[in-house]
Amino acid sequence: MRLYFVFFLLLCGCSQRIEEARISQLDISAEEIRSLQVQRTKHFNELVGRGVIEFRWSDNRGKHKDQGDLDFWKQGKKVSIRISKLGELLMWFGGNDEQYWLFDLLGEETTLTLNSQHGIFTDINMALVLLGLSSLPQGELTVQGNVVMLVDENQREWAMEFDAATHRPLTIKVSDGENISNAIHHKGIGVELKGLHALNWPYAGGLIDLSDSRGETEIKIAFSSLSTIVSDEPMERVFNLEYLEEALKPVWTRTAEDD
Repeated sequence: MRLYFVFFLLLCGCSQRIEEARISQLDISAEEIRSLQVQRTKHFNELVGRGVIEFRWSDNRGKHKDQGDLDFWKQGKKVSIRISKLGELLMWFGGNDEQYWLFDLLGEETTLTLNSQHGIFTDINMALVLLGLSSLPQGELTVQGNVVMLVDENQREWAMEFDAATHRPLTIKVSDGENISNAIHHKGIGVELKGLHALNWPYAGGLIDLSDSRGETEIKIAFSSLSTIVSDEPMERVFNLEYLEEALKPVWTRTAEDD
C-alpha cells in the first residue's frame, strides 16, 4: 500500500478532535505536572521505533519533499533516524546535543551535512520534547487554564497541553524569539516495557505533526511501534558517525557555513 494512502487512513482514524481529550482546567499543580512528565518518560533512555514519515523542508538548494519508512533509535540524548522506501535508503540523520549530521541519498551523489541550522532535529533535545519522549526542560512552570507555560534556561518560551489520562503532550509550541517550532499529537501510542502488560505501558505520541520556521520544515510521523527493548538492535552502530560514513561513503560534505 502506498505511503500516502497509509497516512490518509491514519489521519481519518483520528476523527475524534484533539479538543475532546483536553481538560478545560488543570486541577494539579505545576510541580505535579513536572513529576508526572518525569514518571512518564523515565524508561525512555533507550528506544526503538518503527513507522512511516513524510517530510518537507527548504534550504539554499530549494524546496524538498519525500516520504518513506521510518526506523528510529534513541539512546540518552542521542537520536538516529533512517528513512527508506521499498528497501532503498533515502536519508539518515541524527546526532546529540553537540553535533547534528544528515546523509542525503536522494540525489545522484550521497552528501553528508554537518551541524546545519535548518529544521527541528538540529536541536536534538528540543526535538525529543516535541516528540513527547523527553520531559520538560528545566525552568519555572506556570499553569494558565489548560496550558502549561515554561521559560527555559535558554530563554525559550514553551506552551504545552497534556492529556488528562496519560499525561502525554497534545500540543507543544516553543519560540526563541526568532524561530517557532510546533508539535500536534493527534493520537498516542503505548511504549513497550519488558515484563509489563500493554495496559500498563506509558504513552507517547503515535501520530505527530511537526513544523519549524527554520527551513520551512514540516514532518508527519506515524509510529507503528515504540519499544524500550533494544537488545536485538544495532545500537553500537546507528549512532556512530564514523561507521556510517564508511558504510554510506558520501561524495562530499557540507557544513553549517555552506547553508
